[in-house]
Amino acid sequence: MTLGWVIAGTIGQVLLAYMLFLLSVFGFSAVSNTHNTTRLDTAILDSALYAVPASCVLSAVIVIGLYRAGSGASAYLWYAAPVLLFSGYLLYTKLFIQTH
Repeated sequence: MTLGWVIAGTIGQVLLAYMLFLLSVFGFSAVSNTHNTTRLDTAILDSALYAVPASCVLSAVIVIGLYRAGSGASAYLWYAAPVLLFSGYLLYTKLFIQTH
């Protein structure tokens, strides 16, 4: 791992946090307006507003910690965690929320 890629990845994660937050706000508000949502569905989708950006920051902190510990290049895989989490929310929306 090199310091330059860790810094670039961390900046990328911060920018990704903003983008995923906006996608969560606008995308899930559209789902709430066009689908029949239960209380559980709304709670799960609302949790994305906090969990997805927080996972970006957490993955950046984990990669920085692994860099300081002398980890190998496989530590960069932590940068994919927020995308996987957001994909899980999208999959939940597609599979479990009923349309009108």
